[in-house]
Amino acid sequence: MPTVTVASPSGQITGTTKAGINYFHSLSYSSIPGDFRPAEKMSAPVDQDARTPRPDAVALSVVAPARARDVPVIVYIHGGRFESGSHEDPRADGSANARAGFVHVSLGYRVGLAGFARFLGDEPHRYRGIDDCQLALEWVQKNIEAFGGDPTNVTLVGQSAGAAAALWLARRDHYRGAFRRVLALSPCFPRQSYDKRKPALRGALKQPISRKSLAAMSKQRLDRGYARFRKKFNYDMALGPYPLDCAELADIPIVVTSTREEFYGVPSGQKADRSIFRRLIVNSLARKFGFPPNSLRGWYQVAESLDSKHVIGRMIGDATIRRWVAQVAEQAPGPTWMIEFQREGRPALHCDELRFLFNVHSSAAAARLNGWLHTFARDGETGFEAYRPEHSIWTFNLDTGKARITHGGLDYISAAFSDPE
Repeated sequence: MPTVTVASPSGQITGTTKAGINYFHSLSYSSIPGDFRPAEKMSAPVDQDARTPRPDAVALSVVAPARARDVPVIVYIHGGRFESGSHEDPRADGSANARAGFVHVSLGYRVGLAGFARFLGDEPHRYRGIDDCQLALEWVQKNIEAFGGDPTNVTLVGQSAGAAAALWLARRDHYRGAFRRVLALSPCFPRQSYDKRKPALRGALKQPISRKSLAAMSKQRLDRGYARFRKKFNYDMALGPYPLDCAELADIPIVVTSTREEFYGVPSGQKADRSIFRRLIVNSLARKFGFPPNSLRGWYQVAESLDSKHVIGRMIGDATIRRWVAQVAEQAPGPTWMIEFQREGRPALHCDELRFLFNVHSSAAAARLNGWLHTFARDGETGFEAYRPEHSIWTFNLDTGKARITHGGLDYISAAFSDPE
């Protein structure tokens, strides 16, 4: 494949070019002195060969029109429950965005304990994984003009854990003007602080939770210990930024989304939904899922009326994703919009929207949704009414491409999770 070399402030970068699109894979944007140490800016320009993907690296990839000049930039942060995922996620390939005249950047960051374990002396509300993303955004600001991008018109898109990271970067104590707007797809946050989980992590690892002790452990031992720890939080995030406080968000436009059936596909939830003891299971899970006392009855009545066969599947999605979607839409200080993704004759599950949003699916519906993304990323226009004050939701069918406005679909979730203790 023909090569192309870009001269950037961070060094000469060599990628490949095909059909008018330039591809630069797995660019290093920081220096990491140790897995559990804060990343640092690269001290000097470094020439990089970006022709070969390194999906496991803490790196970023750029896809750009070959003749781009001052075009809008879409920056994508992958999901993966804060413990997996890659900047080379094929579901979020940037080729369609580049063909439409956008520079597409995919960020990788440290996940798992390396990215989200906390140690004595760590600054409040700071996580190495999210600080990695911060450094990547600084790299974009410094270098993206060399790829034809406009650093003053950056849209940050995150999915699942990546959406939580995007919202965390939009906090006023993190926000540095590196992006204009946010698209947060199915954000998820832990329901409990790291300090409350730390004893369980210490017991699982059988080690003090310090940089020195974790760095001395083999990867195999760390992985085994983390797997034991993770089992305690099957319906939650074992790690991640906490707590979501929408009052701390900067006054910038935010579109927040969910899929209608998020976690209907979870096998344990499907089994529980078929059980004759389902109501008892719901009651036992409610506290674990963060339902305040006296809130379950009202939630259950609505959930059963929506889909009587998948109450527990809905419970998992409401407690893990949609409660945060509603919270951001209702409480963020800036303008907000909400989207709900549906499917035709089948559940719309977690991550289903990705291949459509980035037009990897190659359908009329995908082309329309990808076109919507381009309009939002170009000028901030959504084409539908804001969430407040009428609680308006743009419902988009991923199979047919049809869309309509509904109202108040997540109000029952807000009511459940705002019920005082």
